[in-house]
Amino acid sequence: MTKKDFSNKRKAREITVQSLYALTQPNNQASLAEAVDFALESGHFPDEGYGESVPEELFVPLIKGVLKNIDAIDDIIQSHLNEWSMDRLAKIDVAILRLAVYEMYFLSDSDVPDKVAIDEAIELSKFFSNDNSRKFINGVLHQLFTEKHEN
Repeated sequence: MTKKDFSNKRKAREITVQSLYALTQPNNQASLAEAVDFALESGHFPDEGYGESVPEELFVPLIKGVLKNIDAIDDIIQSHLNEWSMDRLAKIDVAILRLAVYEMYFLSDSDVPDKVAIDEAIELSKFFSNDNSRKFINGVLHQLFTEKHEN
């Protein structure tokens, strides 16, 4: 994988997280295209044309995959929150966790190794959230990883 490929995959995850954030807000009626536009136009992106450099085939399947499996993903996350509920989490942290769980449980390890999904989620939390969220996300994903690989 080239450095550009890695960079595009990171950007695709950033677009995915922001799109998921937009799509999963209460009473939101945005379409997938509108959510992606929101992410690209209103998002945390440092340079113009950010989304233009990332092929849609890198992020649209991620968004659709999370949305298609969101109930199962949320059940997996909720079962590892240790007396917390998803309603108490920052919505951006939920989006990050959803993407990581989708990559860990619904994509093959050859597509995205679990450790890569976890590392990327931590990087996303550094970009979008704060240090406490990073630690929390790391803890939840570490529990999932341990449980998944014990079996």
